[in-house]
Amino acid sequence: MNDKANDIMTAASRLFARYSFAKVTMEQIASSLDMVPGALYHYFSDKEELIYSCYIRGLHIYEQEIEAAAEPGIDGLEIIRRFMRGRLKPGGQRMIMYTDIDALPPKYSDEVHRQRWKNAEKLAEIIKIGVDDGSITSDNPLLSAIALISTFDWLFFWYSENDYYTPSQAIENIDDIITHGIYRRDLPVPPLPEAPDVASFLDTRKKLNKRETKYDHMLRVAADNFNRKGVMGASIDSIAKDVGISRAGIYYHFDDKEELLLACLQRGLDREQVVYDHLTSLGFRDEEHIIQYMRLLLMLHATPYGPKSTYHNINYLGKKHRKKYIADVLENIDSAQKDYRGSIEAGHFRHVDMYFAQRVTTGMSHWYPIWFNSRIDWTPIAVADHYAKLFLYGLKTREVV
Repeated sequence: MNDKANDIMTAASRLFARYSFAKVTMEQIASSLDMVPGALYHYFSDKEELIYSCYIRGLHIYEQEIEAAAEPGIDGLEIIRRFMRGRLKPGGQRMIMYTDIDALPPKYSDEVHRQRWKNAEKLAEIIKIGVDDGSITSDNPLLSAIALISTFDWLFFWYSENDYYTPSQAIENIDDIITHGIYRRDLPVPPLPEAPDVASFLDTRKKLNKRETKYDHMLRVAADNFNRKGVMGASIDSIAKDVGISRAGIYYHFDDKEELLLACLQRGLDREQVVYDHLTSLGFRDEEHIIQYMRLLLMLHATPYGPKSTYHNINYLGKKHRKKYIADVLENIDSAQKDYRGSIEAGHFRHVDMYFAQRVTTGMSHWYPIWFNSRIDWTPIAVADHYAKLFLYGLKTREVV
């Protein structure tokens, strides 16, 4: 791949991350490079090939960074931390949002999925080195690797180089949380609570009338399409077919795809808040609240109460809708951060920056519908428990208290 093709992919990746794959045109990419649109087709046959090339280049950079971090003579934890710090450095070539993979033709999407799992397995091998040398605690290195990659991939969605925090502050905080966890390290690790009951959430559908049930089913199917295919791959026609209705049935409720997407996002956000408030009402606090919340989000994903929301399609929304939805998301985040601060004051959690803590735990769970859509090697509760323990207790092996 020559320098000009790399320049095109770097510019395209930045635009895709900012505006979504669906909204960015080849003309916009060419304009950002002071090129005529036709010149792009000298390097890429169409937009799909360009997106695929951006994915593959980003995944190869991942692979190179994993290999570069693995120097002899240092323990597994230090290798992982070296990799983390390198991965979190700002850089246009890394700004890839792995969101619309299944919108690509199978010859492209299958290879992207294969390469993602290959990178996760490479990272898991290093985590296993840390487990063997005693520097890392992980009962499933591959799940730990997926959690880390999910957190890193989420960074490019929410972090800006113009953020209040400097890049070095972001690196320090995320490295600290993943390495040490948020739970105080001088306290013994408590046993896991009993699994939560999902029946009360599923019973809410029984209260819906026939019309409400059909409407909710439409949103659930549409949300699943947006999760897996992104806005680019989830057409009104394909959604209507999966729902079992005509295009007119979609347009009866929504003027366009943006309105449908907004309704799906709002449905997911509202249901996540119901789960959060339900656990609070039952008296769950501190680490138990985090564990049970993660469990319920993933356990309910494949049920009629789901699917779990993903936020990577927000940039497709118009300015007005996006501003309102992000405000609602931030309100929920602020509520969770207050609870975290309460746990710090109560002496359960370490004094970590809750701005970053919230984004680490969100990043871990955000990509669940994409990672585990076709590969189901673990139960939802097994994944949730692993993610929650990594977030709470960190990778670094704890001394027995």
